[in-house]
Amino acid sequence: MFIFNKRLALALSCVSFVLGLSACSTVPKNLQVADGVNLVSFDNASKQGNELVGEQARWGGVIVAVKNLQQQTMLELVHYEAYSSSKPKVTDESKGRFRVYVKQFLEPGIFKSGRMVSALGTVATPEQGKVGEYEISYPVLNNAEVHIWPEAKEIDSRADLWADPFWPYSSRWYWRRYHYLHPYYIPTDNKKRPSKKKASTRE
Repeated sequence: MFIFNKRLALALSCVSFVLGLSACSTVPKNLQVADGVNLVSFDNASKQGNELVGEQARWGGVIVAVKNLQQQTMLELVHYEAYSSSKPKVTDESKGRFRVYVKQFLEPGIFKSGRMVSALGTVATPEQGKVGEYEISYPVLNNAEVHIWPEAKEIDSRADLWADPFWPYSSRWYWRRYHYLHPYYIPTDNKKRPSKKKASTRE
């Protein structure tokens, strides 16, 4: 029993170690930071942005505007809280918008409105702007590295069939296929049946 428990503990330790490594590797490589680096949260940058200029931050959001400047590209994003991988958790709640400056040309046909992006950069002085007629203050990331997340693909509706406890026997496809592979057998009598004599019309 002692040996069994020792082996179980060792197996669990190995699994925990592997899971720990996988959790670290989920952050895109260009957005990873060294251990011990304290990243500025979006909340703190919104409240005390001028005091945090020069600090590193990693935020995620959804693009609402793209502006290609002469030597860099500006992305305007709606901020969302992120998973441990830094991927934005898109919900119906947001704490505001922010701007990201990347020192290269970003194709607006790819970095377009609605795409999810995570960015790692240096906190810069907040910028003032408007959304419609409403004035807002934008937290800013300069010299940023960005990662654009793949667009969600349409889920195959056939996957829902696994939720049917009677599938595939409840599907038309199954029975059409079944009868194609197992055609009906209609027995026939090869013996000739005696033909009925016609009644004589003679008297």
